[in-house]
Amino acid sequence: MANPQCQHGFTKIANELLEALIRIDLSGHCFRLCLLVIRKTYGFGKKEDVISLSQMAKMSGLSKSRCSQIINMLEDRNIVTVSDFCNGLTKKYRFNKDFETWKTVSENCYRSRKVIQKGIRKMIPQKKEVQKKLYCPNSDELRTSELLLNLIRQRNPNFKQPDLQSWAKHIDLMLRIDKRSPEEIEKVITWCQQDSFWCSNILSTQKLRGQYDQLFLKMSGSNGKHIQEKQRYY
Repeated sequence: MANPQCQHGFTKIANELLEALIRIDLSGHCFRLCLLVIRKTYGFGKKEDVISLSQMAKMSGLSKSRCSQIINMLEDRNIVTVSDFCNGLTKKYRFNKDFETWKTVSENCYRSRKVIQKGIRKMIPQKKEVQKKLYCPNSDELRTSELLLNLIRQRNPNFKQPDLQSWAKHIDLMLRIDKRSPEEIEKVITWCQQDSFWCSNILSTQKLRGQYDQLFLKMSGSNGKHIQEKQRYY
């Protein structure tokens, strides 16, 4: 059972300062590092001292990166002051006992959507809500996707159900960007699912789009003869 005694060491701190710490709104991690700085300075009869991030992490149980972030928050609120020591290789920390200069939460913005890194506030960009396009059951995009799925399942009834809306997106790109016609795509799908090699390689519309030119050439002239330029869909 723990039985701490003052004769084994104590930290001398004014009651007024402790009361100010009790009143101020701090997160648990911030309060933890406040006590750490007090222990490493007042606890040794010092006003300031060099404290490494490794020491902070070991004493607080937080990671070094988290300690650095919290110290920046406390410095921003003027609760802890930080100064370079030994040509900037290390830092000295001091607990600011002038609690009237501490910044309250309303004056500070560390609780807003900001991350303070090395004293510089960087706004976290809000993710824009992206509306996903949905394809109708009778659309060329979804109908062609279902054709590929049905032909695959004729050979493998246990083929995993894909996201047909995602499949339709690749068909949409083939129609709009690649300028393929729906009829041509259907012919290529039917041919590749009957070919002994390609039937096991074209198992999604994404793969279909990626290999389309090669599939079209194979379908149009398997003996290597010159083929007419294919019709584009506009």
